[in-house]
Parts: sequence; C-alpha cells; structure tokens
Amino acid sequence: MSPHGVVDRPGPFCTIQDLGRRTGRRAGLAPGGAMDQRAYLWANRLLGNEPAAPALEITLGGFALRFAAATVVAITGEGCAATLDGVETRAWRTVHAQPGQLLRLGYGTTGMRTYVAFPGGLEATTAFGSASAVVRDGMPGLLGRCLRPGEPLRWHAPDYRCPVRRLPDELIPPVPGSLSVPLVTGYEWLDFATTDRRRVFDAGWTVDPASDRTATRLAGPALTTGPRVLDSTPLVDGTVQVTGDGLPLVFMRDRPTIGGYAKLGSVDPIALDTLAQARPGTPVRFVRAEPHALRSALARRESFFGIGHAH
Repeated sequence: MSPHGVVDRPGPFCTIQDLGRRTGRRAGLAPGGAMDQRAYLWANRLLGNEPAAPALEITLGGFALRFAAATVVAITGEGCAATLDGVETRAWRTVHAQPGQLLRLGYGTTGMRTYVAFPGGLEATTAFGSASAVVRDGMPGLLGRCLRPGEPLRWHAPDYRCPVRRLPDELIPPVPGSLSVPLVTGYEWLDFATTDRRRVFDAGWTVDPASDRTATRLAGPALTTGPRVLDSTPLVDGTVQVTGDGLPLVFMRDRPTIGGYAKLGSVDPIALDTLAQARPGTPVRFVRAEPHALRSALARRESFFGIGHAH
C-alpha cells in the first residue's frame, strides 16, 4: 500500500509513541509512552483522535516529512521551529498539507520534544497493548528503534478534514526557565539523614546532559547518606532514586520496572511533562506536595482528555 508520507530526515531521535504499555511489566518491559503527555494529548485532541492514538515524538528537531497525500496534522510541544515548504507555521495547531509538501521541524531554542499527530493515528505495530517504541528494550521493528530516512508512514484516516484549530495562547504550557517540582516523600524517606532530608528541599540541582527517556538526572550537591543498596522494588513514572553518586534522578517513561537504590519518593505525574521539556542546565528544585492534591489534579486532567481507563 502506498504511504501517506515519507520521512525525509528523522532527526537525532524520532519515535512512535502513545500513552505507553501497562501490561508488559511481568516481562520486564518499560512502559514507554510520550514523554510530554500533555502536549501529546493536545495533538490528538486537536484532530479529534482517540486520546491514545499513535503519534510521532521528535526530540530536539532536525525532522522532515514529505507528504504523499493531502492531509491535516497537528503539531504541539516545544523544541522545534516548524515550516511547511519553507513557510513558518506555529505549533499547538492543525496544519493542512498537500501532496509533495515538506514539513520541517528545525532546531529550536527552548524545550526538548515536539509531537506530530495524524488523522486517526499512525498505523503501527503494537505489543502488550501499545505502539510505543522503547529503544533500550530492542523489540522488533519500530517498537524497538527510531525512525530512519525513507521510512514510509500511513495513518488511519487520511481523508479526514477539519478547519484550522489552534490552542488558545492561555492554554499553551509555558517552558519555564527554572522548575519547581512537587515531591511526595516515600517510605524510605527516613532512611536518609536529617541533613540530607533538609537538603532535598533547600538545595537546587540542574538537569544533567546525561538525561534521557529513562530518567532525568540531576547535577548538584550530593546527598551523603549511603545510599544503601536495597532489595529491588517496583518503580513508577516519577520515582526519585538516589544512586551511588549521591545524586537524585527522576524516572521517566522508559524506566526499568524495578530498582534497588534508596528512593526519596515520587514527583507529581503532571510535572513529568515539564521535566520532559527541560534542557540540560535547567535549574530544578523540589517542593513538598500532598498526595491528595496531586491525585485531584491528575483526575481532572484524565477526565478532561478522556483517559481515565485508557492507559
């Protein structure tokens, strides 16, 4: 079957993502999924797609797609300067394209990740209920690798049309120069010395260049407690673990399923979206948070996007 578009340049790291898999943990598979789920969900909503429709996640930019058929796409997120046949187009809106036109996502100056959604979602192989690629896990095909030049793409509703839709400016998430990340302390919190527990909230860190889809690593003052190597216990998105160098890391979408180092607790799930857009060197501070408030905010978002039981 003929493709609806062909990847001209994939950029440094472009993958297919959805909301991730929740049924592969027994096999030791990372959940995967869009790093900035807020931007991903808005891309699908602008097109009227199902919330978990597969889309492209482009890290940093350097991406180009040649359309083979008339269509409409939605672009959201940060980190790229978008053009269609050389004409600048904004993100957080739908874009109509004609056969032969070239969509470019250049290298931007803020943010890390941009999302391109397609009508009905991309046609993609699934495993354990998800099309999300986790390169580290090495599953077959696009489930285990980035897109390549010449990669053909098809989407489920190529004939879909809609008027131009754009997200109002007041709803577009800002990319702050520094981050305050809500942290709920966990049951291992008291294993850290009093001075370290104080330092967690008083000190500041910066996003380390070694950060990736597995974890946002933080550089700064090391914690002096141990840390002890414990029996491996389950991890979730947002778990904050302190490894052998005494520095915290926040586990992201491609996290392992278990970990054996001491854990400070977990960060606000919604804050992971902002962390996903934080470039190396971005200042980060932890602030105390109450679980009830975070659960309420997450429930409101899931209700708004219709994903309460979709992921």
